[in-house]
Order: sequence, then structure tokens, then C-alpha cells
Amino acid sequence: MTFETINEPVEVISYFDVKNMRPLRFRWRDRAYKISHVNGVWSNPVGQTKEYHFHVATQHSGSFELIYDSQTLHWKIGRVCVDE
Repeated sequence: MTFETINEPVEVISYFDVKNMRPLRFRWRDRAYKISHVNGVWSNPVGQTKEYHFHVATQHSGSFELIYDSQTLHWKIGRVCVDE
């Protein structure tokens, strides 16, 4: 399994409650993706803010790393799994 670094802005629909955040769907390059499973979640401090990383799987399009910036409130795609 190989990952390609992307780092592009993406639109995400996510679920928030008091303790949790979970991405549900995202739109990237004019295509909509429904997330079927969140494989992993981790966070990294970046200066004064924190980035939340989500390794997600979609039913027909593979897996992606979505990143949420808690300071700017923006999402981006960090990496995409590329099948070789």
C-alpha cells in the first residue's frame, strides 16, 4: 500500500457532539465520497493549534487521510492511498 501526499482543501460533512467528531462525507475535486469506516484517529500539535487526522475508507474509492485544523476550522486531504 502506497500513499500519495495531496494537501488540498476539501469540503467535509461531519458529526460533532460534546466529545467526538467524525467525518461522514466529503467532496474533493468535484466528486462526492461517502465514508464507510473510520480506520484511525490521531492528533498533532501544530504551533498554537491542533490538527486532527482521520484515516477513512470509502466503499468504492479506497482510503484517505482527512485533516481538520482546529484553529482555522478547515479540512484538507493529507494523503490518498494509491493501489499499484
